[in-house]
Amino acid sequence: MFWKKETEKPASPTPRVTSVAPGDELDRAIDTIGAVLRAFGEYSFDTDRSTAKELKDECSALLQRFLLGRSRQNDPEDTSPRRDWGSLHRFFEAARKIEQAYVVTGLGNLRQAVQEFAQALTAAVSEDRESDAKVDVTLTQLLAAVAGNDTEAVRRTATEVADAVRTAMSRRRERESEQLLRLGKQVKVLRDELDAARTKATLDALTQLFNRASFDEEIDKVAKLGLLLGSEPCLILLDVDHFKLVNDRFGHPAGDAVLKGVADNLVRHFLRKEDFVARYGGEEFAIVVRDSNLEKVTSRTERARAVLEQAQLETPAGPVSVTFSAGVTPLHPGEPVAEWISRADRALYAAKHAGRNRVEVAPAPQGT
Repeated sequence: MFWKKETEKPASPTPRVTSVAPGDELDRAIDTIGAVLRAFGEYSFDTDRSTAKELKDECSALLQRFLLGRSRQNDPEDTSPRRDWGSLHRFFEAARKIEQAYVVTGLGNLRQAVQEFAQALTAAVSEDRESDAKVDVTLTQLLAAVAGNDTEAVRRTATEVADAVRTAMSRRRERESEQLLRLGKQVKVLRDELDAARTKATLDALTQLFNRASFDEEIDKVAKLGLLLGSEPCLILLDVDHFKLVNDRFGHPAGDAVLKGVADNLVRHFLRKEDFVARYGGEEFAIVVRDSNLEKVTSRTERARAVLEQAQLETPAGPVSVTFSAGVTPLHPGEPVAEWISRADRALYAAKHAGRNRVEVAPAPQGT
């Protein structure tokens, strides 16, 4: 009997290990850190401590310093770069802590605002049900008294119905005021956080004021929150008088200098963080003042106009004097943004038709 000898299988090849020089490994680590820094800067976001652009620029500067390193001072012959790894670690740790605090605080404030709203809504529904039940009981009693032809009972029950309705309405008005006050405080916190997130990308290149897109976003936000702000938000639209003549007579560089001068004048008179000064377009400017009233805003606008009238703006063609016309109007809670702007625009044109270099006021509509 013949036995068939099994064919021996060849042994598996030993995995080949590629050795990496320490220098190559260090280069890979540096490249990876560089990529992390670039990504960290590229996808950064605004916080209350810095803007996304500022953090991105800081990442770029740190990356440059890290890649170049610095020479070893103790050994002049050793020209290999010395990298500050500790500085890199501290940067990432500090940046991450700032971002974490900003996000946690923002979410906490948003959560608190939602809770306030939910509690207010729950209390409103509960109180309304209780009030409606009392009114319903007194109405039932009134109908029973009417059916019984008892005039004294009808009179007495009707008085009770009137008192119940009056009490319910009064309580609802008080509750609405209390709820608006509480919600207004939370809205202010959220609004301040939004203010801190503004970036340089929203600025007009020439005047360094906010641009038209920023203005559209701001006025829409203020109009929606108008009922909760607890003040009288006002809008100012103003136009530099005879600006075309400035360009025609002195040239466009002088016209640009004039616009910068007007912008600086407005910022000096509307410098609170609640004041939003923007270049509306061309020689037009717009200002949204959230926490004030019509009288104060009109007075500040008039002061800005009087100062500009007496000023000599420096331009490449020499000193130039200009004036502006302005329209001021308060927000009527609940009105569309377009109507608010339209009312300010009508006041502006009234100022121009009345001879320019003046401030016209358009009060909010009454009884609407």
